[in-house]
Amino acid sequence: MSEKESLIKNQGETSTRCVRFQRDGDDCFCFLQGKWSLESDEVRFAHSEWKRFLSANPTAVSFRFSSVELSDWDSALIVFLTQCRYDLEGLKKNFDTSVLPRGIIKLLNLSLVKKATKQRNEFNLNRGIDYLESEIVRFRDRFWGVAAFLGEWISGVASLFVGKSSMRIRDLFAVCRSCGASALPIVTLISFLTGLTMAFVGSVQLEKFNAKIYVADLVCLAMVREMGALMVAIVMAGRTGAAFAAELGSMKINEEIDSLRTFGISPMQFLVLPRTIGLFLMIPLLTLYADMVGILGGLTVGTQVMGFSMLHYFEQTQTALGGMWEVYSGLVKSLVFGLIVGLVGCYKGLASGKDSASLGRSVTSAVVTSITLIVVADALFEIIFSYLDLR
Repeated sequence: MSEKESLIKNQGETSTRCVRFQRDGDDCFCFLQGKWSLESDEVRFAHSEWKRFLSANPTAVSFRFSSVELSDWDSALIVFLTQCRYDLEGLKKNFDTSVLPRGIIKLLNLSLVKKATKQRNEFNLNRGIDYLESEIVRFRDRFWGVAAFLGEWISGVASLFVGKSSMRIRDLFAVCRSCGASALPIVTLISFLTGLTMAFVGSVQLEKFNAKIYVADLVCLAMVREMGALMVAIVMAGRTGAAFAAELGSMKINEEIDSLRTFGISPMQFLVLPRTIGLFLMIPLLTLYADMVGILGGLTVGTQVMGFSMLHYFEQTQTALGGMWEVYSGLVKSLVFGLIVGLVGCYKGLASGKDSASLGRSVTSAVVTSITLIVVADALFEIIFSYLDLR
């Protein structure tokens, strides 16, 4: 008999009270018994016995309870089994806990979370390919989800024009009031301060060329071309788009949307159409209002700080406008911005999960996505207008 086999065979004869080792042919067993407690000195001896047993290089170890049941145990048992697992894995030996109670196996799996996370961070070509494949599948699913949402929305608008929509007019009026009149205070504040700030900044530079009167041109053109529509869209994305996502997401959590489908009512026509159409109608009106308030902010600086007369400032503003295309271009942008905010907010709400954390992520994503798409759309408009020589 070899020295290693003799050592393994004699483990049962020199066991401690809480652990006993035994070999039956090619099978090696570790029997757990007695009391496993952090205050017990026998646990320390169990670790020593395990090191002696491991030095005999067993092929595999099966862990189970002895005929003498465990009288008591705490985390000391889990620490011991975890150390045994790491030692056997390092030696590429089999670690068998299939006959242990399910609760102990669950605790062992929890103890491996940190190690598994570390291993996932290591570079692995196959894991990278799997990750890339999963991201491609996720992108495909999102793309088809957005395409299906837009297709259903267009179908809902078409059914509205032919008089077969389940959208209620009073819901549309409620959304218009919420998106329009209720948004006037914040739009007023933002637009007035924007015009005020542009006038102050412009006056500092134009004064160097003795052309401070052109502050009126700067503020007017900036507001009607860009800042009016852009600031209103950003405000509405944070105010109304987030509200749409939160409302629809909460309805999904409470299974109200499923109830509508059960009664044969389309959530797209009943919930999404009033919100998107209401925002689409209100944003151009808010943009016109923001343009006027921004010009008044520039007028305040021009008359109170620079000493211009009100009549002189308005004449310069009228000259800067030239034609109505400057105003129309901002209104065209605002229509597209309104659709972006409404559609993104409703889509994120309907695509939300059924828990509060998912709802919070959907609301945040609705605001961030809306603002990003607004800026991208604004840049595309400027490229198109410059290419068509509409400036």
